[in-house]
This record gives sequence, C-alpha cells and structure tokens, in this order.
Amino acid sequence: MADRTHPATWEELAGEDFFLHEQGCSYSDWLAGQLQAVPGAHPRMTRFGSIEAARSCVTAGLGLTVLPHANASRALEEGRLTLVAGPPLPDVPIHLAQHRRRQPSRAARAVVGAVVRHFEQV
Repeated sequence: MADRTHPATWEELAGEDFFLHEQGCSYSDWLAGQLQAVPGAHPRMTRFGSIEAARSCVTAGLGLTVLPHANASRALEEGRLTLVAGPPLPDVPIHLAQHRRRQPSRAARAVVGAVVRHFEQV
C-alpha cells in the first residue's frame, strides 16, 4: 500500500489486515469504527495489549496499524515501517494529571518538560 500514487480510501483499507491496540485505546477504537462502517466490509482486525506487539506484526509485513508518532518515529527513520497515505486521522489529545494537593517532584517536572518539548516538535 505504501507505493500507491493516491491515498488509500476507507473501502480499500477495509480489505487489509490490521493490528491494533486493545479496546479502549481511543485511536485504535476510532480506526476500527471507520473500517467497520464501510458498507459490506468485514475488516480483519487483531487487538493486542501492547503497541509493541502491533508494531512488530506490521514490521514483519503482516498488515497495517495506526500508531502514535512517538512509537513509530524510530522504525520509520530506520526504514522498518513505511507511512501509508490514507484518509486523515484525528489528533489524539494527551493529558497530564497530578494529585491536586501534591506538588510534582523535580524528576516529574523534568519528565513533563521533556514530553512538552517532544510534542512541540512533532
């Protein structure tokens, strides 16, 4: 699918094998809903409890997946994964939370800073 001259449609994608994160994952659930909404389609989807398992199946050439950029960037840079042009995907919000009566430690503030810097670059 990566060598296509045009973006894949939902109808075309619904005929592929997909490896997705477990139910309850917002972006995997959204993708599954889009694939299942294609009239007459019976998409083949396997769910895993880890992103690594889904990514490994796709790296082995067994099908497609949707992953957060942070979980795919190295494999994309190394050529182990390839982007497939298709319908636009929604942005997935990220929320950071803390206990309302506790101040974050210096280490926690450093992690938050690194996360914010990372996503400012994406």
